[in-house]
Amino acid sequence: MSNKAIKEHQLYISSLGVLWKLWRANRKSITSIRMSLKILLFTILSAPFRMLQKLRYDKKIEKIEFKNTPPVFVIGHWRSGTTHLHYLLTQDPRFSHLEAFQAFFFRIALVSKKTMKPLLNRLMPKTRPQDNVSINATAPTEEEHPLTNLTHRSAMHSFFFPRNQSYFRKYHLFETTSLSINKWKHTYNRMLQEIAFYNGPDKTLLLKNPHNTGRIKVLMELYPDAKFIFIHRNPYEVYQSTTHLYSTTIKSQFLQEFSAQNISDTVIKTYELVMKKYLKIKSELPKNKISEISFDELSQNPVEALKRVYSDLNIPDFDNALPYFKSYLEKQKGYKKNNFKPLTEDVKRKLIDNWGFAFDTWNYPV
Repeated sequence: MSNKAIKEHQLYISSLGVLWKLWRANRKSITSIRMSLKILLFTILSAPFRMLQKLRYDKKIEKIEFKNTPPVFVIGHWRSGTTHLHYLLTQDPRFSHLEAFQAFFFRIALVSKKTMKPLLNRLMPKTRPQDNVSINATAPTEEEHPLTNLTHRSAMHSFFFPRNQSYFRKYHLFETTSLSINKWKHTYNRMLQEIAFYNGPDKTLLLKNPHNTGRIKVLMELYPDAKFIFIHRNPYEVYQSTTHLYSTTIKSQFLQEFSAQNISDTVIKTYELVMKKYLKIKSELPKNKISEISFDELSQNPVEALKRVYSDLNIPDFDNALPYFKSYLEKQKGYKKNNFKPLTEDVKRKLIDNWGFAFDTWNYPV
């Protein structure tokens, strides 16, 4: 499926304040004028519903706390198996997750659930364009998606404005001021409160977001008892799958011109920065806060991989969740992964030169 299958934009239900800040920072390089105007139109049309949701639910949402149910975060670079791991873990009934419907209609999801959720189910493709994973309105989804509508402080804005990688550096790597980080914390926590409110606050939030891979330290400041599950994959496969993700999905969200060579260079640089920051932070974490697994391990021995994760993080009652895991895995037996063309020698050399530390750290052959 080509990127033509995705005709709409993540920023549709934003706010005029967020759009103004994004436009002001990128106005000289925006080339997709028609889509920009469409985003503005949908934002204006959704304003009454956004206000209604705010007035009706804000006070209730602000009462949500995470002291007794600290979140569990699935992290790792894009296309490392984070989605498969997330889908699998959400089978454990003690966890709740962000649904696709709430993610894409976040600012009006609570007041439009009965009407818009069935509609979204009919309009959504049956599988994701980038990897053929089944999706519907209740499918687990990354919380970075709604964050892009709540604030200009989202690393994912570098997917919409790819020539402006400052969003990635400021709000994934947090190369920014303490004031900006504190404002990001406030918005992020408020978003998690709303996700928990939507699902019922008694369950533990299980969140999957590659953008959180470089945010562990800041997330630990917000949620001291949070736990992290990191998944890694052969770097060659990550490169192939990430560039495929850009061509099938992310490219449809571009509001600026960005060439295939630009995409390749960005993928290479981003992986290097994210993985190096992760390894530095990981070395400072208590062992019972983080568990690492490989994509191969999860694919070949999923039950044993999950059992080790639960043991590493002191998550009790694995046996209670096991039947749910086995049932889901049985349904996935017919799934076929993407096949990609072999990498050129030039690309391989670039990956070895820039990602050599990752091959060494996780013992992948070059």
